[in-house]
Amino acid sequence: MAKLYLIRHGETDYNNAMRFQGQTDIPLNQTGIRQAEKLAEFFRAIPLDAIYTSSLQRAAKTAEIIAGAKGMEVIRTDALKEMCFGVWENMNSVDIQKKFAKEWKEFFAHPASTRLPEGESMADVQKRAYPEVKQILDAYPEGNVAFVAHGGVIRVLTCTMLGLDLDRAWHIHAGNASVTCFYYWGRSYTLDFSNLTHHLS
Repeated sequence: MAKLYLIRHGETDYNNAMRFQGQTDIPLNQTGIRQAEKLAEFFRAIPLDAIYTSSLQRAAKTAEIIAGAKGMEVIRTDALKEMCFGVWENMNSVDIQKKFAKEWKEFFAHPASTRLPEGESMADVQKRAYPEVKQILDAYPEGNVAFVAHGGVIRVLTCTMLGLDLDRAWHIHAGNASVTCFYYWGRSYTLDFSNLTHHLS
């Protein structure tokens, strides 16, 4: 049995402004750095065998702060990058709804199959992220592994591990600096907890 932790990066200015970041490489703001430091305290006493992170700096910085408290190194992978929102990136949600009303409605109703203009669908994210996670977990059959990623990726992985249709992805919340934990049993998963944020209090 293994244990895996899905960790969302700390806050950015785009999160505050309700702007879609996607694969735009936005850094943590000061609140996000403090959140990452609280994550580091939370994980200080939790055994980890490896920490993998999205290559985008908001996730990588979060991972590095956690790893620093444990004397560990992080391993970056593009497979954990956030969903590409295409032409929506850098736009706020109000403007997107006005300019792309039809696509907005379809994306939240059918995220699995709705591919955004010049972007990805959640099925695309699943195809690149889940095989990588599965391969990593196979290397740690009795270990504890942390993956620092993004809201969209965590929603997709949670649906996948629970056997849910990806169209249910928006029914799952993953707040900034939250932790979701699964037990891993070879090819099956048991959810321990989801969107844990008490460490931020």
